[in-house]
Formats: sequence, C-alpha cells, structure tokens
Amino acid sequence: MGEAGRKRGRAKGSRKRKRDGDWISDLPESLLCKVLLNLPTKDVVRTSVLSKRWKNIWKCVPGLDLSGEDIKMYYIYVRFVNRFLKFNRKYHIESFKLSYPGDGNCEPELDLMKRWITTVIQLKVKNLEFFDYSWANGTFDIPPSIYTCNSLVYLKLSTVTMSTVKSVSLPSLRVLKLSAVKFADHLDFETLISGCTALETLVISYFDRVEVLRVCSQSLLSFTHVAHKRYFTHVGHKRLAEEDLSIVIDAPRLEYLKLSDHQTASFIIKNSGSLVAVDINIVFNLSFGLDPRDLPKRSMIRNFLVGISCVKNMIISSITLEVIYDYLRCEPLPLFRNLSFLRVKFYNYSLKMLPTFLESCPNLISLVMGSTKKHNMKEISLFSRPQGFLPSLEYVEIKVPLKGVVVEIMKLVGYFLEKSTILKKLTLCLDDSRKTGETFIRKELLTIPRISTSCQVLVL
Repeated sequence: MGEAGRKRGRAKGSRKRKRDGDWISDLPESLLCKVLLNLPTKDVVRTSVLSKRWKNIWKCVPGLDLSGEDIKMYYIYVRFVNRFLKFNRKYHIESFKLSYPGDGNCEPELDLMKRWITTVIQLKVKNLEFFDYSWANGTFDIPPSIYTCNSLVYLKLSTVTMSTVKSVSLPSLRVLKLSAVKFADHLDFETLISGCTALETLVISYFDRVEVLRVCSQSLLSFTHVAHKRYFTHVGHKRLAEEDLSIVIDAPRLEYLKLSDHQTASFIIKNSGSLVAVDINIVFNLSFGLDPRDLPKRSMIRNFLVGISCVKNMIISSITLEVIYDYLRCEPLPLFRNLSFLRVKFYNYSLKMLPTFLESCPNLISLVMGSTKKHNMKEISLFSRPQGFLPSLEYVEIKVPLKGVVVEIMKLVGYFLEKSTILKKLTLCLDDSRKTGETFIRKELLTIPRISTSCQVLVL
C-alpha cells in the first residue's frame, strides 16, 4: 500500500472513530496527558486497555494521584510509584497527590513516603498534596526540602507536622492549604508565609492553636480560617485558654475573607481597604454576651466592624448578628455603604437583630436568608420595636427548611413587603415538609400590604 493509501486508511479510521463518538483518541498526546492528569492514577492506568493508541499513554502522564486509597492498595502501589519516579527522573512532575492510610507506626513506610516527597520536589513538582489518615495523625514530618521548592505552585497538607523552619523560599507558590497542621511555634508559621512572596490563596482549618496567629502577606488575595473545635491547646508547656487567642491579618491586597471560629477572642484586620467579600461566623468568645464595661473588647469589635465595612458582598451567621446586636447596645454600628448583597445563615432563629443591621446597609440590593439544615423550633423571635424603611432593597429570598413556624414566617415576609419601598421580587423557598401548608401561605400573602407596587412574590 502506498503513502496515499495509508493516509486514506488513517483518515477513514479517524472518520469511523468520530462517527462512533470517539473524539478523544484523536487529540494530541500532550493534551490527553493533561486530561488524564486530573484523574486518580488507578483510572489512568486502566485506560491502557482501551486500544493500542492508549496502551502507553498513561506512562507519560506527568503526575500521580494516590489519595484516598486504603492500606491494601497502598502496598500494591509501592513498586509502581518507585518505577514511575525512576522513569521520570529526566522530566518534571506536574502533580503528586498522596495519602498515608497506615497506623503511623511503620518507620519503613514513613521513610518511603518522605523519600517520594523529596524526589518529586527534586523533579520540580508544581502541585503537591499529602494527607496522613493514619491512627497517629500529625506524627508525619514533612521533609524540610519543601521550604525551598522553587517550582511549587499549589500545596495542600493535612494532619502533618512541619519541620522547624530555618529559611523559606517559595517564590512560585500561589495556593497554600493547611488542615490540622502542627508547627513548632507561631514564628515558624509566620516565616513560612513571609517566604511565599507570590501567595494568593491561604486556607487554614483546624489549626494547632497558638497564642497569636499572624497572617502578614503583601500578595494575599483570599484568606480562609476554620477553627478547631477544641477549647484548649498547648504551646510548649503553656496551656492557652480561649481568651488568650488572637488572629491578626495584615494583607493590603486581600479581597476575600472567611472566618469560622467560635473560640478565638480577638480578630484584628489591618489594611483592609481592598476587601470585597467576607463570610463571617464568629462570636469573639462571648459565650455569655458582651459586658458593656469591657472596653478593650468593645474597641476590638468596633475596629473589626470598621475593617469589613467596605465590602460589597457579605455572608454572616445569625450567631454573629446576635453579637453585633449586643454591641449595638453599647455603641452605634458603622455604615456598610458598599454592601449590595447579604446572605444570612441561620443556626437559630432569633431575628430581632436583623432589621437594625439592615438599617446600617443603606445601599443593600439583594438579601438571602435561611439555612440548609432542618430545624424543629416552635417560634421565631421577631422585632420588638418599629423599624425604618428599606429604600434600596430589590430582591429577597427566604429559605425555610423548618417546621411549626408558619405564622412567624409570614411575619418575616410581611416585614419585607411593608418596609421595602422598591422591592421587585420576594421568593419564599419551601422544603418538602412545608409544601402541605402552601395553600395557607398563599392566602396569607394576599392579605399583606405591599409598599412597592411592582413587587412579585414567588412561592417555590
């Protein structure tokens, strides 16, 4: 067969694959490797049985994803990983995801994983994830070579211990996620952050408590902090109580801030002029309410509220609103002049503080209220005094996944219909258990006066 015949044969085969829906096999090998890089390694290897074209493509995928495997699969992969890393000695590794499912007591296994991590760092890995799911969480020491990996762009670590920091140079790191990670002290954490000169996203969850957690970065755009549920911790030989804990954020380019923490007593935000969106679920460790005589606490809350007052989008918990309501008895709230979207997450249904907060949002356009959790409560505590009008509010959505509070829900709906002068749409989202009372709710809606003549009310 001549060259022309072979070309016609390849073209015919290509047309047949397209006719059969197999467009992927016609993609360039480099693009196929990019696609396979997003799959677990065991699925990548399975593609070798698809056809001759696919037989060896998996060997060229510049990454491994061995996360989420059980201990039996771990032992199967040991030889495979060794061979893969040896095969790729001359190449760069894009991604390496690994989890350890053992009991944490096998030194050869731990040493092997450390060697793997060290090897991929030498191979200029860009994305690195490691999870220690063993029974001895937090005992795995990350090799110190990770602090000077110039190629690293994305790093995610869970339940590990960081080696003592001497110097850090991570000029390419843009995303850092730490979950239940232990440091020798808070200075090691601060040194790590200062060495990430291009860091844009920082996520800290279930962090080992330190007296002061400082997040200082000139490049950071997004910061998320989710607190550990423990009320006490140890730093050296010192036992830290909740009132000792403080978080200081100094990131002048920060645009997004999420705080979910009921133990930390003090939150200090510096240089917050770039903030656009916040997600706040904090109580400043005020288990028994704010003491008006506690002037340092009042000053800290005032500065925090001023620090977030420039945002355009806000998600806030009802628990945090209750703290703000207590604060309001002592001092006036700052105005949230830029706030156009507000979502209120309910963990209980005391709404007496909501109208007062809305009065501090003179340009609010959209409000979403509700919870995705089921609640079985007998009443909703509503407003105790006349409230002012809502001159800018255009859209309200109320999600109601609870039982036994139909009358109170209608009071809430009535408040928005009677106070929102330019309201365009109010949407009441009912869960399945509430559907049976939909007819009653629709009848009640007809009896509520509306100050906005163009308002549309939807019941879903």
